[in-house]
Amino acid sequence: MKKHLSAIVTAIIITSVVGLGIFVIGVGAITNTNTVPLQNSPNASLSSTNNTTTASSANSSTQVQQLQQEVNTLQSQLNQAGQIIQQYQSLLVVLQQRGIISIDRNGNVYLPQGSSGALH
Repeated sequence: MKKHLSAIVTAIIITSVVGLGIFVIGVGAITNTNTVPLQNSPNASLSSTNNTTTASSANSSTQVQQLQQEVNTLQSQLNQAGQIIQQYQSLLVVLQQRGIISIDRNGNVYLPQGSSGALH
C-alpha cells in the first residue's frame, strides 16, 4: 500500500511540475505581442512605386527590429525553460535523496521495491 501511495504522490508531483512548465510557456506564447507582418498582405504593399527602394529599406529595418524583439522574447522563454529544468533536477535530486526514486546512469527512474519509498 505504501509503494502505491509513494508512486501516486511522485506521479502527481512530477505531473504538476511538468504542467506548470507547459502553462508558463503557453502563457508566454499567448501574451507575446511581437508579430511579423505577412509579406503579401495588403498592409505590406507599398503606396508608391517611386519610393520602392526607400520603403523596402524601411520595411526591412522594421522587420529586423521585430525579429530582434522576437529573438529577445524567445531567449526569455528559453531562460524560463532553463529555470524550470533546474527545478525538475532539484526535485529529482530531493526525491532520490529521500529514497522515493532511484535513477541509473542512463537516466531511467525507478521506484524502490521495498517499503523504504514511503513518504514521511
